[in-house]
Amino acid sequence: MKGGLVFPDGFLWGCAVSAHQVEGNNTGNQWWQWEQQGKIFDGSVSGRACDHYNRYEEDFDIAASLKLNVFRTSIEWSRIEPKQGTINIREVEHYRNVILALKRRGIKPMITLHHFTNPVWFEEQGGWLNPESPEIFESFVRKIVEHLGDLIPFYNTINEPMIVATMSYLFGIFPPGERSLEKCLTAARNLALAHGRAYVAIHETCKELGYPKPQVALVKQVPRFEPRDPSSKDDVEEAQRRDWFFNGCFLDAVSTGEFQPPLGNGEKFDYLESSWEFIGINYYSRTLCTPQGEVFPLPFTSFPEGAEVSDYGWEVYPDGLREVLLSLRKYGKPMVVTENGIATRNDEQRCRYIVRHLKAVHEAISKGADVRGYIYWSLIDNFEWVLGYQMKFGLVEVDFETMERKPRPSASLYREIIEANALLPNHLERYS
Repeated sequence: MKGGLVFPDGFLWGCAVSAHQVEGNNTGNQWWQWEQQGKIFDGSVSGRACDHYNRYEEDFDIAASLKLNVFRTSIEWSRIEPKQGTINIREVEHYRNVILALKRRGIKPMITLHHFTNPVWFEEQGGWLNPESPEIFESFVRKIVEHLGDLIPFYNTINEPMIVATMSYLFGIFPPGERSLEKCLTAARNLALAHGRAYVAIHETCKELGYPKPQVALVKQVPRFEPRDPSSKDDVEEAQRRDWFFNGCFLDAVSTGEFQPPLGNGEKFDYLESSWEFIGINYYSRTLCTPQGEVFPLPFTSFPEGAEVSDYGWEVYPDGLREVLLSLRKYGKPMVVTENGIATRNDEQRCRYIVRHLKAVHEAISKGADVRGYIYWSLIDNFEWVLGYQMKFGLVEVDFETMERKPRPSASLYREIIEANALLPNHLERYS
């Protein structure tokens, strides 16, 4: 194609949601409790959310109209296991119907098993600080695979484990609102072990029951950390320090099975080693780094003066996605961009964001990164955790009073890209 950028044959094109953010009435998890305490910045609660629990067929019709071939969604643990050891078969059947609805439309389901929410009973046992938490999560995973594994080609075990660990136990922004580096690292270790146990459980259960062999990934948010002053040795070292803390030590643990400082002191877990068929990468922005003592500031809070930012206040930095993908080649696994998106009320900005980030993905592929797919966050506007309903990530606008869905122009752009399996010359000319 003259002047266009073509993606590989079989490239996965998708959108993503998570259960708590879209379903509504997930009253059995710790986030619901957190919301009732007035912890959300805009004072909202998730409530009905997008009523996706009842409207998933409508949402999947929209997904099919965009020509998606993969859709990433999650299963709400607290619905399936409302009390420890008690499985709600009615809810299992609900998720079976959800997955079948995708498959009927020719869309491959990519199922996330943990997307930020814990059942209240799990949280009351200490959540991810509980030394038994990896085994408890493994038990849940085995039940899911037993009941639904005949339908699922792609699993994401845990979404953004270092975000869970840091936001919940270091920065105190997610429930339970702790501020302790020691607790953060304990949670991170348990999340890594939970991922490893889940990986083994998925493959063992599928093999035992004769289900098709799935592909399993950890989904890691990978912020790009860069020195504020590239000529400053201190800034360069600070960027490396933060990258190792947020990204490297966890990814290395899943690759090698070893916990290196600060996660551990070389402890080896054989079941954790190479516990992925592909790496799920969530990318949003970068942080410019300069030493600030031992304190780790929040990601995405430092960027050049005058930079383009989203409504979230995050810098729009497509080059970072290219560099992240190239840096992760060292793990020798295929990669899927499992989340990339922008919170904005300006849909022209969203169109630019999509084209520029897909251009970065294409550049990474051309330089040898084995990227198999791109999943935009999100299909529909939804409940954006600590910021409530202020942030508009959707290709599709949702009226939260009437629940009407209204595709934005960016949805049409995304469909054009998918149908062509390429960024067309007019896309590049207008948006990049």
